Amino acid sequence: MWQCPICQSPFNPLVEHTASWQCAEQHRFDVAKQGYVNLLPVQFKNSLDPGDNKAMVQSREAFLNAGFYAPLVQAIASDIQSHAALDSNSVVFDAGCGEGYYLRALQALLTQFDSDCHQASNDAGDIDIRFCGNDIAKNAVLRAARQNQVLQGNQTHVVASSFALPLQDESIDVLLQIFAPVSQAEVFRVLKPSGTWYQVVPNDNHLIEFKRHLYQSVNAHQPSPEDGLAVRELTVSYTISPNQIQREQLLSMTPYAHAANAEKRQRCIQDDSPLSIDFKIYVYQQSQMKEA
Repeated sequence: MWQCPICQSPFNPLVEHTASWQCAEQHRFDVAKQGYVNLLPVQFKNSLDPGDNKAMVQSREAFLNAGFYAPLVQAIASDIQSHAALDSNSVVFDAGCGEGYYLRALQALLTQFDSDCHQASNDAGDIDIRFCGNDIAKNAVLRAARQNQVLQGNQTHVVASSFALPLQDESIDVLLQIFAPVSQAEVFRVLKPSGTWYQVVPNDNHLIEFKRHLYQSVNAHQPSPEDGLAVRELTVSYTISPNQIQREQLLSMTPYAHAANAEKRQRCIQDDSPLSIDFKIYVYQQSQMKEA
């Protein structure tokens, strides 16, 4: 499924089990000690250290690991379980995976679904789905790979741009895009004919309490699907009550952090009222996208 980011030659199917990824044209990418591979050659970078810095990654990691966004992953997992026919050759790919929370949580839920189904049918088999992800931020991928090692997981993480995915054509069954930019053309290219794309964006009232502290005039965010092509639209809405440290972590992982001076930032952090969590999930099917 992987291809060289320089010449687009396919890597050997067993490359994930090697210490160095090398294509037919002899372009070589070593596996870091944490287990990830940097597939973002320096000539393709727009800066020396693109993406989120270490502080932002650590804040997001701590907040997400506390489980505040678990209902979002549960909604995606339930939809995959209901609509996607996955087997041992299936690949779930998180484009813009950050520090890996969503991929880890989704793998845990789908594995549990699979186990429950086998127990109900007295079937001892397991579906060995592959879980992989990329991010342009090396800091984030390093954390994702390190947590994968600690948890003894079997995920693969690479540093790469979501606008030039190091993936072969029609190699992915499920592609996740959660609050991360990605090229629509790349999604169309890498999805299998029966593949599914889950695009998660903020809905109308997401973190509206922060916005009230930050802006004089608050306008509800109005998301819309890509070119009207969504097969299904799911909404996940609830409230959370994080403590002040967690509010600061949450604020720092949103675009609102850039609009917050010291005074406004403190208002967001010290306000102990519940926060509105409001997501829209657009679900696209490759077959119907191509027909459109």
